[in-house]
This record gives sequence, C-alpha cells and structure tokens, in this order.
Amino acid sequence: MDCFIDIHCHILPGVDDGAGSMEESLSMLETAAEEGISDMIVTPHYKKGRHNAGVHTILERMRSLQEAADEKDIPVTLHPGNEIYCFEGMEEVLDAGTILTLNGTDRVLVEFSPTDSFVYIRNAVDSLRGMDYIPVIAHAERYKCLLEHWEYAEDLKRLDAEIQVNASGIMGGQGAQVKKFTHRLLKEQLVDYAATDAHDCQRRAPNIKKCAAYLYRKYGSDYAEKITYSNAFRLIQE
Repeated sequence: MDCFIDIHCHILPGVDDGAGSMEESLSMLETAAEEGISDMIVTPHYKKGRHNAGVHTILERMRSLQEAADEKDIPVTLHPGNEIYCFEGMEEVLDAGTILTLNGTDRVLVEFSPTDSFVYIRNAVDSLRGMDYIPVIAHAERYKCLLEHWEYAEDLKRLDAEIQVNASGIMGGQGAQVKKFTHRLLKEQLVDYAATDAHDCQRRAPNIKKCAAYLYRKYGSDYAEKITYSNAFRLIQE
C-alpha cells in the first residue's frame, strides 16, 4: 500500500486550470512522489469550443516536465491523456486522434455537467461503447443524478463503463453527502479508480496516501489495491 497510480490530474504547466508554471508542476510532482505515486496519467481538460491544448502541445509539455522531473530525481513517470467534457461527436474526434484516450488505451476519461440527466450520461456511455471505447466516468461523485440515485452507478457498470472517484470525496473533503455516496459505491465495489484530480499544490494537491490507508483499513487490501494501483497499472502497461 505504498505505491499508487493516479489516472486523473492537471499537472501539466499552462494548459488548463491546473498547474500554472513548470515550478508548480514540479512541486506537485514532488508531493506526488512523497505520497507514493509512481505514475500519473496527465489529463488536461478538453472542452469543445474552448481553447484547448492540442495533442502535440500536451506531448511536448509532458516530455519537458518529465525531463525536468528526471533532472531533479523525482521518481514519477508521466503518461498522456485528456479529461473530455462530453459533447456530441466526441467519438469521431477520438477516432481522428485530436483528443487523447488514457495512455493510448481504449479508456476515455469523460466528464459531465453536475446537472446532466442520467439519460444523457447513459446515452453518452452507450455511444462510446458502440465505438469500442470504454468510458471512465470522471469524479462520479459530482453528478446530481447519481448522488440522488446511487443505483444508477450499477446501471453504468452494466453498460461496461468504469467509475473514478476523487480521493478528497472519499475522505469527506466534498461534504457529507458526497462522502456517503462514495462509500456506498465502495461498499458495493462499483469504483474502479481512486484518483487525485490534482490542480495545484495547496487546496487540490496530489494527495492520496491517507485515503489509500483508509481504503485498505475499511474495504480490505484486495479491493483497495485494485482501485489505487492494479486497475490503473493495466492502463500504463498497454
């Protein structure tokens, strides 16, 4: 329980609302290493109609950050990805290679508006599965329809979606309702990934060690290891 993989973070400098500079990115990486994170999939936001970092920029920034981290002996390996705000035609844009899956796999980290209906989310999952992508529902604890009907998460799993929750939500940092919801998902073993969704070094830092220790203690080593390491390990090995 001293090695973790983070599939959702905004650690690349100057590409979205995450790290604003190389210095901040390196500070975040130092924190991640101290937390026991060995690998991170970088997931800059992609929102249709916004100014988004292109694939070339993401890969170049990732290489530059990795080189700087290696020079400072920070033992964290970076992998490419995007966090995609759901939009019509997303599948075709993925096929064109304009936006990134998680480390080149068939997994797609997709987010929704907190107020989107379950029908909208379910239809998006159906559409992605129809194009042979496996959607990973980013920070599932944010969506009102799921918070009010936790069993909808079971429906998403039956459609072959995967579920990611933030470590801060598990630990109560997003309020009592979110904590209750995430723990219901964990009890039913519906969560596939616990991630940091880190954006900075302070309020949204890449902290997971305390959460992982809690998961190991409350939900057992086998399941805790799956959602903090081994499920994600398959993504970085493909």
